[in-house]
Amino acid sequence: MFKALFKADVVISVIVFVISVFLFFEIKKIDSGDVYGQLGPAYWPKCILVSLMVLSVMMAFFSVSGVLKGTIPGVRPFHFTVANARFLAAVALIAGYLILLPYVGFLVLTPLQMIAFMYLLGERKKAWIFTMPFALTLVIVLLFTKAMYVPLPRGVGIFLQISHLLY
Repeated sequence: MFKALFKADVVISVIVFVISVFLFFEIKKIDSGDVYGQLGPAYWPKCILVSLMVLSVMMAFFSVSGVLKGTIPGVRPFHFTVANARFLAAVALIAGYLILLPYVGFLVLTPLQMIAFMYLLGERKKAWIFTMPFALTLVIVLLFTKAMYVPLPRGVGIFLQISHLLY
């Protein structure tokens, strides 16, 4: 039975839980305190980490109960398909976005990333591809900078000047 627990998702659940707890306490160290009536910059990371902790406990519970019932899924071999290629391209897009964000800035990079992501996911209507990313970026900028008082990355050089012109 102990060997079956390693085949289930228990190990991954424990790893995710431990990392979430560690990051939660790291965020508490750098938290500057919330202003009354405003969400501080540590609010959303804390919510996400608590959600990760709860979900990892639930995943471990269901995995252990599955092992006790004798229903653990078998290991399937990896087959490279178009869906896997799209997934890897999506991961590369997200990684590239996170790497470029401090240099290019949120306002310029986010619509470009959304356009590329929508095209990758199969959207082909040009009007939809070129209007939604700009509208959503505007909503996010207004929500974070005006409602929650959370600064967004502005970029460097010309991108910083573009950000200062627009917000």
